[in-house]
Amino acid sequence: MAADEYYDAVGEVLSYVLSAEDFIVGQENTADGKSFIINRDNTNLQFFAGTDTRYFIVIYRFSISQTIASAYEGENQILRGHLEKFDIDESNLRDEDLDNKVALRRVKDIDDEQAERLVTDIRALAMHTGCRIDSMYKTDPWDDEEQEIWDGVTVAGLLYPYESDFGPRDYEQVAQEVISVGYQIDDVMKKLDVMEEIGFKHI
Repeated sequence: MAADEYYDAVGEVLSYVLSAEDFIVGQENTADGKSFIINRDNTNLQFFAGTDTRYFIVIYRFSISQTIASAYEGENQILRGHLEKFDIDESNLRDEDLDNKVALRRVKDIDDEQAERLVTDIRALAMHTGCRIDSMYKTDPWDDEEQEIWDGVTVAGLLYPYESDFGPRDYEQVAQEVISVGYQIDDVMKKLDVMEEIGFKHI
């Protein structure tokens, strides 16, 4: 597609973001497009505009390790409990690295059967929507085995800005749908033992 067409499409969507009174709180250029972090009522969404597709994506992420690490920042006693449980050496680690290392170790300890049940329940949430739900995985940089760890899910809704009838209602519908499914995912995730440990509650 022509560069002008792409930039016009990105600009059009961003104008709808602002007209919806959502906030653009971050931006990143990648090799295959532009990525923006949008905040709506204290909920962050990623708006990704790829250069090689005829659609853009609005994404809600639930990262288990990030949720745990954030809880450590506010409740040091939980971190100390997990440090003792997994006998982690905290020497030579910055506070942020320590939080992330312990969080990943706790994620590895999630029961596989419980995780599989949750993923099944979560996928069912998108059956009556236009959203796509995928599992997220990450590797532990402190583990030489480089094993992929299940770390939550993403919810993605598609925007079609190149269509002639695309307008602000399309953005609004997709954003609402993605957030609605995302909030339902939060409720399902509360069933994880670790979410109970950290007292997770969606704001």
